[in-house]
Amino acid sequence: MPSKPSIAFIGAGNMGEAMLRGLASAGWSPDELHAYDLRQDRLNQLAKIIGFTSHKVETTALGYDVLVLAVKPKDFEGLYRVLENQLNPNQLVVSIAAGKTLRDLAFHLGDRQPLIRVMPNTPGLIGQGVSAFCLGGGATEDHAALAEKILRPLGKVLRVSEEDMDAVTALSGSGPAYVFLFMEALQAAGVGLGLSPEAAFLLASQTITGAAAMIQAGDKSPADLRVAVTSPGGTTAAALEVFEDAGFRALVDKALRAAKDRSIELGKS
Repeated sequence: MPSKPSIAFIGAGNMGEAMLRGLASAGWSPDELHAYDLRQDRLNQLAKIIGFTSHKVETTALGYDVLVLAVKPKDFEGLYRVLENQLNPNQLVVSIAAGKTLRDLAFHLGDRQPLIRVMPNTPGLIGQGVSAFCLGGGATEDHAALAEKILRPLGKVLRVSEEDMDAVTALSGSGPAYVFLFMEALQAAGVGLGLSPEAAFLLASQTITGAAAMIQAGDKSPADLRVAVTSPGGTTAAALEVFEDAGFRALVDKALRAAKDRSIELGKS
């Protein structure tokens, strides 16, 4: 496989777009990228920005070194029928669908087909995401290195075992929405305390951004940083006591377990 393989996408939603943009910025030429999506207007818009080519879904897989499956789990049965007898046995297939297992992919595409399962997340749109991946039986270490190269423009990359993928989906795949919800709540509470919506938004968003940057920049754990900013009997301690009394940690645990269970269900559908 060439050092910069040609890549085709079936599905050009948020993550498909993020990967296309990332690959283009990393040096892939328009001739090396291809995408198909049911929404022709979206394809046309992305094609103008990124410059990739597009064809019918029936011919998307032909002639490309890597095929990225970026459609919703419910659309896979129809996709399998389209791809039947279309794949080159040396073609790497990358799935970013939540819950779709390597076993399911191998059953429909062949157990010798090089397969990689990936769970990215939406901050990849700005190069600040994290993508976890695992290898199928037909994939080699060369394929793993290629997956890292493809995913690196989205942000951090982590290799895991497949048994961890549903937990990854629950934590980082769905995780940005949890942070957005918390920020919504912070902003609303700030407005309730008398701040303007604009001031509350700025204070909440920059506080979350700055806190994350402190974790990334140093060698202290979140717990260490929390303790460092919590003076006994102070304002922070008063707020944290409310969170703890309300069972905040148990609620987070329950939420992630629900997301993991749903990921497992999606894989069976």
